[in-house]
Amino acid sequence: MAGYANRIVTLDFPELTEPGDEMIRVVMRNPKTVPGPELMADTPDNVTSEQAFQAGLAILAKLIVGWHVYDATSTADDQPPLPMPATADSVGRLPMEIQNRMAAELKAVTGAGA
Repeated sequence: MAGYANRIVTLDFPELTEPGDEMIRVVMRNPKTVPGPELMADTPDNVTSEQAFQAGLAILAKLIVGWHVYDATSTADDQPPLPMPATADSVGRLPMEIQNRMAAELKAVTGAGA
């Protein structure tokens, strides 16, 4: 098989996984193997912090190829799973633990947070 090695990164979150449930996980494209322009947000010059945050979520969403996660904004006993494909809105519904870990993968390459 031709191409770059380690194109996919799997992030497991055992501390967020309920006993008896499938592992909470995010499977994403490895930012190390993604062209730089795909990791850049298209934001206006006078961007607000909210616009910058939403742009970062959109970048993270583009990297996600699979996941087993739930909507952390839900207060129901059984939180609904988040569907694929990932969107900026659905990534924004993840716990900060997951958002921060994904952003750390991105920051390791770009030197900037999501």
